[in-house]
Amino acid sequence: MRNAHKLSLGIALLIAFYSVIFMILMRYEGQLQSTNLITAVYWVMTTITTLGYGDIVFRSQIGRLFSIFVVLSGIFILWAVVLPLMITPRIENLVRTAPSSAPKRPEGHIIISGYSPIVETLTDRLSLLEIPYLIIERREDVAKTIFKSYPTLWGNPSERGVLKRANLSAARLLIANESNELNSEVIMTVREVSEIDVIAIADDLTLSRFLSYAGASRIISPKTLLGTFIAQITSPPKKNSFPGAIQLFGDLRLVELPINPVSELTRKKMTVGSTKFTGANIVGIWRRGSFLPCPGPDEVIQSNSVLMAVGDIEQLSRIRDLTLGPRKEGPLIILGYGDVGRRVAKVLADCGIRPLIVDRHELKDMPFRHITGDATQESNLIEAGIKEAVGVLILLNRDSDAIYATLQAKNLNPNAFVVVRANRVKSVERIYRAGADYVAAVPIVASHMLAKIVQDEQEELDLLYEDLELKHLKITRRSNLVGVSLGDMNLPDRFGVRVVALQREGIATAALDRETVIEEGDELALIGSPEGLEAFNQAYDRRPSLKKMLKFPR
Repeated sequence: MRNAHKLSLGIALLIAFYSVIFMILMRYEGQLQSTNLITAVYWVMTTITTLGYGDIVFRSQIGRLFSIFVVLSGIFILWAVVLPLMITPRIENLVRTAPSSAPKRPEGHIIISGYSPIVETLTDRLSLLEIPYLIIERREDVAKTIFKSYPTLWGNPSERGVLKRANLSAARLLIANESNELNSEVIMTVREVSEIDVIAIADDLTLSRFLSYAGASRIISPKTLLGTFIAQITSPPKKNSFPGAIQLFGDLRLVELPINPVSELTRKKMTVGSTKFTGANIVGIWRRGSFLPCPGPDEVIQSNSVLMAVGDIEQLSRIRDLTLGPRKEGPLIILGYGDVGRRVAKVLADCGIRPLIVDRHELKDMPFRHITGDATQESNLIEAGIKEAVGVLILLNRDSDAIYATLQAKNLNPNAFVVVRANRVKSVERIYRAGADYVAAVPIVASHMLAKIVQDEQEELDLLYEDLELKHLKITRRSNLVGVSLGDMNLPDRFGVRVVALQREGIATAALDRETVIEEGDELALIGSPEGLEAFNQAYDRRPSLKKMLKFPR
């Protein structure tokens, strides 16, 4: 609609300009009876549309050249502007019909009822796992939009006929991804015709019992889990506890360590000696959503970097102390008291921390200090004490508001540790550019949990990064990796992949260098992007992938 308005305004200005030129040329030729606005607009309209009645013509050469120019510009506007921008899309929209049947009769597939940002990320994971899926979308306009990108069926998923067209009887499981009310209808209809596993996505686990009554096999709440995780990484660390740590081999764990703005590592190079005494191995660094495996010695650690480290509990505890820096006193502020905000506040309260809440709604029976007002207004942030805050958790429903609040928070208190919830994966990079120290995206959490359920794994939340996977590889006698050193493979430069740990004869180690030679019987743990690991598979490991999916929100 905005393009149509701009186009209409542009054409109107062009007609006005041509009309002025027309009257000037008519006066030049002495045709004074035609030097009026109505005649000018009439001539321009008939000429630019190539209609041309011929009742008004120029006699001079310059007038006829002007006529040719107006005709050519009209042809250009019609074919290059009006048709592709206004006419063709409307015709396509009228002709295009929503898909009322599945693209092909699927089997062993996953049915997803309802399209959302969660689905965008989940389908990427399912494609990497080579698991077929089908989206049932009840909104016709949405179904028309997405069916070219995703296998889509338009219809009401709570109707038996629609489920039959989706071949429910041959499906692997169904994911109910709409509101609690709509999910309940879908689940009850499914239970009338099938005993298939149904995974229901709920915003608030306190209301999950109704979905259980409807017949859901399992209920997950990405927002609840995300809220717990955010609270854990912002509260004072517990001894020997690393939220989201992934066990590799033996006592070795892979963890993420956000750099606090007051950390002594900020603005120091990776060669800093203080990191070496910890014994932990830094295997990668995230900066504004970009992952750098094997960072060089001259790589500078920034306040919004996140270190990927491998080590045992004692080693990781030592390096975590460096990333946190000295403990400061001050308020912890939560902007937004929705589903995620309530969960974060509850977990923090259980840890003995009483956050201050800023929310636009009047909060009754609130157990915490709170300010009623817009969390994007500077005056409300100052009233909340943001200049003395040790941390700011921005948990707003709109990413545009989150970006603006992040800019203000960092401007008012550059040393505050700012954690932001992103509602769409595409917003993560912009939020980092606004100054956030850590960003967690709801769609990534949801897709991560669902992918683990699909693979019959527990849905604990690991790390929170997008486009990062962990692969376990057992080296057999026939593997062409036997006898090859890590230096010869040069995995970081060739594929963007790194070996982060190795287990040999039951002994695990992360102390690897270019001289380390792979031997038969070794077990490797590698991290990298899906594309990088796939390229590695093609070069060195053509057997079926043994990778464990770990997509996280950066």
